[in-house]
Amino acid sequence: MSKKVLFIAYHFPPIGGSGVQRSLKYVKYLPMYEYKPLVCTVKNGHNFAYDYTLLDEIPNEAKVYRSNSGETLLLREIIEKTSAVLRKLKRSKKNNESNTDIKKIGVSQDTIKDKIFRYLEYNYFIPDTKIRWYKHAINDIKKRILVENDIDIIYSTSSPYTDHLIALEIKKYTNKPWIADFRDPWVGNVFIANNYSKKRLKMEAQMERAVIENADKIIMVTDTITENYKKSYPEYADKFITITNGFDSSDKVDIAVDNEKFIINYSGILTEGQSPDTLIRALEKLCCEDEKFRKNLKVNFTGLVIPQYEFMIRNSKINENIIINSYMTHEEVVKQMSKASINFVILADRSESRGVFTGKIFDYILAERPVLGIMPSNGVASNLINNRELGLSIDHGEVDKVCEFIKLIYNKWLSNEEVRIASIERCQDFDRRYLTKQLSSIMDKLI
Repeated sequence: MSKKVLFIAYHFPPIGGSGVQRSLKYVKYLPMYEYKPLVCTVKNGHNFAYDYTLLDEIPNEAKVYRSNSGETLLLREIIEKTSAVLRKLKRSKKNNESNTDIKKIGVSQDTIKDKIFRYLEYNYFIPDTKIRWYKHAINDIKKRILVENDIDIIYSTSSPYTDHLIALEIKKYTNKPWIADFRDPWVGNVFIANNYSKKRLKMEAQMERAVIENADKIIMVTDTITENYKKSYPEYADKFITITNGFDSSDKVDIAVDNEKFIINYSGILTEGQSPDTLIRALEKLCCEDEKFRKNLKVNFTGLVIPQYEFMIRNSKINENIIINSYMTHEEVVKQMSKASINFVILADRSESRGVFTGKIFDYILAERPVLGIMPSNGVASNLINNRELGLSIDHGEVDKVCEFIKLIYNKWLSNEEVRIASIERCQDFDRRYLTKQLSSIMDKLI
């Protein structure tokens, strides 16, 4: 008889993006290990990406409960529409100014809009903007899910960290075992906590400690993060365990490398610190040296690219070779990766990146194409690329080494040589089925 796991996850299909994959694949494969997922998620959550094709991967054995997100989407729409109107008014008043001035006006208004959102987030939404879902999720779990089901265990995943606060309340309410899964660190995470006030940091530290104290097991995605948390909470060191992200071999598609264009592909978010400068300078150099290379080259950026990097890309000497795509479905992204001759990944040039895996690396494993990593050396991601011979990981600024690697793969492409990397064979321990088995084993021991 299947055991029932209450699965608390704000980020769940049809919400898209890389963060959804971990939760979705657990739900997909847990029934193989005699667990019935009861998913508590949102009805109409706000996210930068949606992928309705992912709904097809939810197994029949799972039951999904959707509650009100509590998010003031109307306020967001008002701010965005007001910003757009202000831009039009400014442009109509200054129609004699240069295009450069008009662009500056647009940037200014976007900055005002962003500042409004940031002010609300930093001062009212703690630990994150999804805290508005908290009371709705609690109410739905207590009055609906727990009434209809006798659960055996609780699982929550972050980010958002609100998921863990919901699980904490349900843990106290039911006294059932609870696994808290951290896709990213919480307190001390420099990627999200910049400019937070001391008061907010103190509040979040208290929240995190409450989660650590009350959860029965805490899962991290890399050994580096696990060890850091053990040092921060030595009295709870035995609670921490690592289960990495991974790839789903059933997502594999058999698509040949594009033979008309030499494609270099980037899939995913390109945000603060993930500067494409090293790659762009390398490609500019190669295009300058070889006109044929310029004609053959195509560079794809698919996903959210922050304005400063989009500006860098648009104003590069190879801008005509670059395409910036909006968000694609996961299925479309996998196909695009397979057509590429090189898939590249960038991590921020800071020491914290050494402890970070990025989900796109595992999708690249599935594509079985050479991987170019631009990131700090001797990190978990760079070591994976180099030690498993998936391609080459290079530090930021090493333009000549990037050129050498690209030329090596380009010459193979010109000669119609095989560019396939046997990455799936080399990385079986990252298969989602195997990783879900690890999770189910932890659950078995707690029940």
